[in-house]
Amino acid sequence: MFTLTRVSRLFRRHTLWPDFSRRPVFKFISKRSGPFDGAVTLTRDRVYIIPTKAGLIFSLLLLTLLIGSINYEKNLGFVLTFLLTGIGGVLLLSTWRNIAWLELKSSDSLPVFSGEIATFSVQILNHQLIQRHSIAISQHGVQHDIVDCAANSKQMIYFKVASNKRGVLNAGRFRLYTEFPSGLFIAWTWLDLSMSCIVYPAPDNKARLPVFDHSNSGDTDSSGNGVENFSHLRKYHQGDNIARISWKAAAKNDELFSKEFIGAKPVTHWINWNDIPVRDSEQRLAIMTALIIHAKNHQQCYGIKLPQKQIQPDSGNKHFHFCLTALALY
Repeated sequence: MFTLTRVSRLFRRHTLWPDFSRRPVFKFISKRSGPFDGAVTLTRDRVYIIPTKAGLIFSLLLLTLLIGSINYEKNLGFVLTFLLTGIGGVLLLSTWRNIAWLELKSSDSLPVFSGEIATFSVQILNHQLIQRHSIAISQHGVQHDIVDCAANSKQMIYFKVASNKRGVLNAGRFRLYTEFPSGLFIAWTWLDLSMSCIVYPAPDNKARLPVFDHSNSGDTDSSGNGVENFSHLRKYHQGDNIARISWKAAAKNDELFSKEFIGAKPVTHWINWNDIPVRDSEQRLAIMTALIIHAKNHQQCYGIKLPQKQIQPDSGNKHFHFCLTALALY
């Protein structure tokens, strides 16, 4: 017996958005979706279009008008039906053209700590004299961002992925789509631009952190790595300590310079794998991460020792991320 319960179950199984992985046609589309090496152009064979729920209702309305016009022999009914059909065709083409021939490029993603949300950015390049409106990006059915892109311009669009373990986080496949201008049709594509980011181990907030001595009682240094007396200025290098930037010199020359000091060399600290009294490897990495953050916040010179790798003591943002990357990829 065909009850209402069975009907509702039937519609739930055959919704407008089926399980793509189980449909042969979508398996074919999936094979054409990448992965690409950081860039792809949405040629006409990569953009797909289907009606939305509103589009299905619109089609049903046209069918009803056509049947009524045939049944009652109303010429005005035929005119209205064919006029609406023509408008629907124009809207279908406009929706498809709204994302066709766009060029997409991946951008660098900032590293995050395990448990945080990683943000991936995609650059949209519109090389045509057509304004693109209401371009959205989604993943796993969740919309993340929606942007417009003017003619002959570029725009950034973002989506986010949750990280749950250290290492390399692959962004995976995302969906770019639009329903502009009518909402009757949706033009979409699947893409995998081979985007990834580094996920650092989550720091152990319960770790026992050392108390650093700021008396600068290290060895005497005359190479410019000391902390007592100003020596000279040198050009800024990426990763230098921001606290040592000479903003006065930057204002005069429109260029960044770092201050060099001589005198007592700061004490170096080693963060050693074997010195951490726990057995679990992930917990050791979490404690080492907390120690690195603690040393960086106190502007200390530190190095790390892993079972098969050693990073010499240094300071600055570049060294900070280098050490955390080594822990993430251990």
